[in-house]
Amino acid sequence: MKRWLLYSSLFFMLFGVMGCSPDQGTDEKYEVLVVQGDENISDKFGKFAGNGYPVLEVEYFTSLEAVNERYPENDIEKAPAVFIFESGGGEMKKLEFKTYDVDEAIEFLKETKE
Repeated sequence: MKRWLLYSSLFFMLFGVMGCSPDQGTDEKYEVLVVQGDENISDKFGKFAGNGYPVLEVEYFTSLEAVNERYPENDIEKAPAVFIFESGGGEMKKLEFKTYDVDEAIEFLKETKE
């Protein structure tokens, strides 16, 4: 009887530990909004859509006027600008990262590689 109790306790502890693995819930997906301004920077972000990165979509704008008309809630002050949104698969997106430094945005995306 003690042996059965010991084995069943170990069994439940093992599954309890597996259920708490750190990999659960790390399925973040991102959408990237790029405002390039005068310099064409689109070639720097295209590789992040797919290719082992959790980027679902990269949307480009060439002017501040166009992006502020489309997304006035983001209050984009200058170009270039990169906004990275965490996407849960629906319309609601949470701003995860905002920068006016292209290299900083690229480093952030490199760290998200699956």
